[in-house]
Amino acid sequence: MNNIKRHGFIVPIITPDQHIFGVQQTPKIIQDNGDWRDYLPSEERQARSNFDTYGCTIYNTINPIEILDRKLFGEKSEYAERFVYIGTGTRPPGNNPHVIGEWIRKNGLIPEAMLPFNNLIQGLSDYASPNPLIADFIEEGGGWLQRKTFNHDWIIGKDKTDMLKEALRSSPLGVSVSPLEERGGVYYRTQEQDVHWTCLIAYEGNVPVIFDSYAPFIKRLEPNFNFGFAKRYSITKNVVVQKKNIWLQLLAKYFEEIIK
Repeated sequence: MNNIKRHGFIVPIITPDQHIFGVQQTPKIIQDNGDWRDYLPSEERQARSNFDTYGCTIYNTINPIEILDRKLFGEKSEYAERFVYIGTGTRPPGNNPHVIGEWIRKNGLIPEAMLPFNNLIQGLSDYASPNPLIADFIEEGGGWLQRKTFNHDWIIGKDKTDMLKEALRSSPLGVSVSPLEERGGVYYRTQEQDVHWTCLIAYEGNVPVIFDSYAPFIKRLEPNFNFGFAKRYSITKNVVVQKKNIWLQLLAKYFEEIIK
């Protein structure tokens, strides 16, 4: 039996200013069968044997972005969870996935190589450093925002399974789960309260398949698993207009006047 008992998901309060799936606009269908398993990023643990980051809302907001990068742009991106962890002030017992999504939307992402979770990270104080973030990291995040636009919205409705299946056609989803108990290769809900945020990548009939930040990384849940909260994500590339040097423009205009 393999149980997940650690936390990281803080129950959000959804306010009227937060976007709801299908309300603002009709989402674009990107993966018609709703199965994202061909586009999974590298497997990354949110915990080590000696400490847990409680950063599931970060890992499983970034996982959908990396999946979309690969599907839409052919990019095998790896972003630094520590950048978002430090920037959002995330600490045990975790954070709200809406807070994480909004911070990324406004501050961008940076490559994993700039802030890796490597063997030099021996504890939570190492993981959450440097704090505050140095200027190079902030500048790199700003550059990401110039190239890409990220958005996120809640999925709310009575027929949750049908809505999730429909939403999966436009993106992998962030979903909340309780501690999970494994029995015979299937993971079951153990309590009503959700404590973990993970990434929903497919349905096999009514069996949800998740890509997680705890091993085993791919898990099949009990049929019609009742997810407490769910989010859809979107990412687009921006059209970058190169601004001509003002002096070159003036010089060109000068020579035009001479030719006349």
